[in-house]
Amino acid sequence: MNMLNIKHSLRFKLIIGFVTIAVPLVGLLLYNNYYASNTIREQVADSNKNSMILYSHQIEAALNKETNFLYNIAVEDPNIAALSQLLHDPDEYYLAKARILNTFTRYHRFDNSVDLQFIYSVQKQDLFTTPIKTKSYEEFMAIKTTIEKLVKEVRPESGYFREWKATEYSRGKYALIRLVDTGDNFYLGAFVELENLMIPLDLIHLEDGFAGFASSEGELITSSPGIGPSRLDPSLAPESNEVYQVVETDDRKYIVVMNQIQGTDVILSAFIPESQMLKNLYHFRRGILIISGIALIILFIYLVYLNDIILKPMNNLVRGMRRIKHGDWDTRLQSSKSKEFAIINETFNSMASEIHRLKISVYEEQIKAHKAELKHLQLQINPHFLLNSINIVYNLAEIKNYSVIQLMCMNLVKYFRFTTKTNQVAVTVAEEMEHMESYIKIQQVRFPERITYEIRISNGAEKAAIPPLLIQPFIENAIKYGFDFMDHPFHIAIDIRLFEEEQVEMVIWDNGNGFSQEVLEQLQSGGYKENQNGEHLGISNVQYRLKHIFGQKSQLEFDNAPGAGARVRIVLPFRTVEQFTSY
Repeated sequence: MNMLNIKHSLRFKLIIGFVTIAVPLVGLLLYNNYYASNTIREQVADSNKNSMILYSHQIEAALNKETNFLYNIAVEDPNIAALSQLLHDPDEYYLAKARILNTFTRYHRFDNSVDLQFIYSVQKQDLFTTPIKTKSYEEFMAIKTTIEKLVKEVRPESGYFREWKATEYSRGKYALIRLVDTGDNFYLGAFVELENLMIPLDLIHLEDGFAGFASSEGELITSSPGIGPSRLDPSLAPESNEVYQVVETDDRKYIVVMNQIQGTDVILSAFIPESQMLKNLYHFRRGILIISGIALIILFIYLVYLNDIILKPMNNLVRGMRRIKHGDWDTRLQSSKSKEFAIINETFNSMASEIHRLKISVYEEQIKAHKAELKHLQLQINPHFLLNSINIVYNLAEIKNYSVIQLMCMNLVKYFRFTTKTNQVAVTVAEEMEHMESYIKIQQVRFPERITYEIRISNGAEKAAIPPLLIQPFIENAIKYGFDFMDHPFHIAIDIRLFEEEQVEMVIWDNGNGFSQEVLEQLQSGGYKENQNGEHLGISNVQYRLKHIFGQKSQLEFDNAPGAGARVRIVLPFRTVEQFTSY
């Protein structure tokens, strides 16, 4: 409900109006900023993509040339064909190896695109290579061990016979290796370090960025400063794909373009820092932010101005009306700076005073009417019981049981002395319980040895004030509907105690038949008195009196006690007789 009120308020509509104007304006500026930044990203990515494609073609050409050379040697070189026939002649076998290595060496005088070439005999498990140029002995042994392990474990269907494959030969160092099967249990191969392929690539202008190689799964396999464990998306690597990828690190954001090197399982990638790419847009972006900030400040100042001359007086008027609605009739509005609101406030104050005076008069008339109605309801109970009492005395007189008639008359005197005090609006719990004892004793005279009762009052509860004849209707209904000449005596119990903070709890229960399901549902829903067409006036009177005397502060509950009969629970605010009569 509060949200609905806010949406219909004048302040909300004004704010929405200004936001409707300001947000599209600021959004347009921000979109221009985004569009300019994105355009630059795409242009830089496209430019570097072309560079990656160009260099990828150079690498592909060099590797294809090396692959063709290996195939030509395998097919045309007579020394390769002679190796398988010279396995049992060590001297000739050694000379043939030397001639093949000399062929490799002469070729690399004019083409040094690979780092080394090698031949491996599957039958003799003999590996001989061209000279391995390394910076350390450990690196030399790492390369040689990697090649030996690879050629010993490789299978004819391996991918090394179809393309150049990236292989880790030392911690964090990778190389491309390609194998050619001569068909005579000999393998020819070539080895090129990825770091050496990176040397000419470093000359490409990447605006403080860097280039690197990634595996077919997108994992970076060359040194990548500051990138960490980020993985690339291999689906963006095809040459026809112009989409770039954004990679974020702890302190920088990179635009990444990639291109698949054909004939290998590696991807060439370039990393361009976004900050360097957009550095020329700095002043443009700052101008947009400044304009957006100024627009928001102007909007705020204008809203403050409107709040002072329109919204604030309007809110004061609404708050005053709400206070009047909740009964605060002393609310008055201060004079406003605006002439129009000053007239409205003066008229409001005058109307509040007049309504307050009229409402007091109405309240006084209503209180008088309620008091008269409550006295009438209290008197309605007396004739209801009087007829039953006279009928009992008549029946006793017929059987000439004079001692019981005397007892009956004494209790009737006490009973009617209590009920005829119509000027009392409240009695103590002790007085009400004394009256209930007279009523139950009259019923015991009517049904000898068939009715028992018990009244328990906790300490302090006997001083609590309640409306007179509050409990009798429930005792009367219990005897009328719950007592059905059972095998055991019909027992009535009344428990009264102080409950929680400043409350009195009264529980009336019996061991009779209890409420039927239909009646219980009607009582619990509050519809019982409407469906009885005048019957059970006592319960209706109690409900009506509690409602008009205590309002929502009272509780009247009905249920069936487990293993017993009907149970009625009444909770009232704790008041003394003096407090009760002052309300």
